[in-house]
Amino acid sequence: MTPSKKILSMGLAAICLSSGCASLAPPVERNLQITPAVANDTELDQIISTALAPFPKRSGAHFLKDGLAAFAARLAGADRASRSIDAQYYLFHDDVTGKLLAHRFLSAANRGVKVRLLLDDIGIQGKDSYLLTLDAHPRIDVRIFNPFANRRFRLFEYLYRYGVVTRRMHNKSMIIDGVVAITGGRNVGDEYYDDHKTSNFLDMDVMVFGPVVRDISGQYDEYWNSRFSYSISELARKQMAREEAEAGWVQLDQHAQTQKDGIYLKRLRETPFYDHLQAGTLPVVIAPALVLADRPEKIRLPLDDTSTHLGPDLWPLFRQVSEELLILNPYFIPGHDGVAALTEAVSRGARVIVLTNSLASNDVAIVHGHYAKYRKALLRAGVELYELRVDRPTSTSSDLADEGDEAHMSLHVKTFIFDRKKTFIGSLNLDPRSVYQNTELGVVVEDATMAEEIATITIDRLPDIAYEVGLDEGDRLFWLGRDPVTHEITRYQREPDASIVQRVLAAISRVLPVEGQL
Repeated sequence: MTPSKKILSMGLAAICLSSGCASLAPPVERNLQITPAVANDTELDQIISTALAPFPKRSGAHFLKDGLAAFAARLAGADRASRSIDAQYYLFHDDVTGKLLAHRFLSAANRGVKVRLLLDDIGIQGKDSYLLTLDAHPRIDVRIFNPFANRRFRLFEYLYRYGVVTRRMHNKSMIIDGVVAITGGRNVGDEYYDDHKTSNFLDMDVMVFGPVVRDISGQYDEYWNSRFSYSISELARKQMAREEAEAGWVQLDQHAQTQKDGIYLKRLRETPFYDHLQAGTLPVVIAPALVLADRPEKIRLPLDDTSTHLGPDLWPLFRQVSEELLILNPYFIPGHDGVAALTEAVSRGARVIVLTNSLASNDVAIVHGHYAKYRKALLRAGVELYELRVDRPTSTSSDLADEGDEAHMSLHVKTFIFDRKKTFIGSLNLDPRSVYQNTELGVVVEDATMAEEIATITIDRLPDIAYEVGLDEGDRLFWLGRDPVTHEITRYQREPDASIVQRVLAAISRVLPVEGQL
């Protein structure tokens, strides 16, 4: 062993000793658990089976374009569940919306519904007791995917388990009775459902019915039963006393009661989603739908092993585009291969439009620094590039760009539209982390009506919500922004609205060799 390696080894050993390096126990042997079979004996079963009976092998889909509708759909689904609720999320905050949804899960369990909650471990540090409170209910199980061994101190675990704990489950799904599912870009937290006081995400989900739900349930069961999923009680190494759990349930109920007459639930009750649901007029397209999902084993396999990736099934859709490709993606680092693919699409005569975050709206400046390396190549190829304004204007209508009146907005949509015929809605960012390291989930809906509506909403609103990026005669970048009131066009010679701190972080990160981790 060389002196340098010996010093490194001794240093890691010292870190482990000082931080109490923990290791995961082998997974406990347990019975296979799957979503209960659909028996067509509930009102929800019968409504969906009757509606889809004339369309064998086709599914129903309704895209959730704003945060209020997205949260209303989740609450309505939980309230109507009769057999099961399966929820899978990268982040599940214990804020207003997180506690409201957890309370609905608890209420469903109280009336006999089996609830399974599968969470990635990245966002639940310090929340073991909260999750144990839910898990203590006899009809609620909580499991954690790819957990950290040390439940309190994680910093050093990033060192001695680097390449293991840095690969995460980014999937998002909520499945009701095995017949309705919601999937897309939204985690569970106020900023995803238009309830954050200072900043909200612009995002998109799709609610689906019919055969496609079986495949979403199938991927859920695979993750739930995976050797990488641990019960929260196994990890916490304790059982919560019944009295303590009941006190936690009471607190959730009290929180829900305090929110009943609050502004957020008032806004939620006024969303058109509930009116459509009550009247049976929810706009639903009937079309073929395909689930694309990474396998759980992706987090342990070499990065160049694509056998468990959804990519090989998705990339052909990009290569087949002949007329128009619309990419809505927040953390966009195309790399040289991505630039080449989009250049090829333009050369085939396709219009290629990309909407991503500006430096000001991006909540991860380091990602923007690496995306910025590819802007000129994309523009030279003829790609139309737009970056979301942080000061997005509001209007009275509810559409893709109208989720609130906060001063700060950030793009979180992961949607691709191919020739206005097929639409991918999911959790996949077009960056190395999503493509090669984390696991992802999405649905492709083959319906021109849905594709046309999303594309039209987006493109019509681009001048108001985003800066158009261009190249001048001297090969210098510029940004064009339209005033929402006067419609005057302003030209910027540097990143609009970005702070000096954001500019410095992006510039420094651009030269760091970390792109593969972003």
